[in-house]
Amino acid sequence: MTVIEARLTRDTEAFGKMDPYVKISCRQQNFKTNTKNGAGKTPVWNQTFNIDVKYIGDDLHLQVYDEDVGADDKIGEATFKLSALCANNGIDEWFTVAYKGK
Repeated sequence: MTVIEARLTRDTEAFGKMDPYVKISCRQQNFKTNTKNGAGKTPVWNQTFNIDVKYIGDDLHLQVYDEDVGADDKIGEATFKLSALCANNGIDEWFTVAYKGK
């Protein structure tokens, strides 16, 4: 799976730009992208992860955070089935990242 970019609608910073990163989890596997310092609401990662797929019906959970000194702020999250990535040799698709259902 390659995490390419995001177009985020939620900004957690009052001053300056966000430093976003993505956490990915599936079963007992966890991954994290690099933090994109000062990328704001349009970060580009182009980072690839090898996910060991046991069952394509499993959920893949993405969480986007803004890295801060102290506690990181959650920007949003998305959950979808791994099968969405396994069709026709993969897909190039945008997934909606929501924060508290919005």
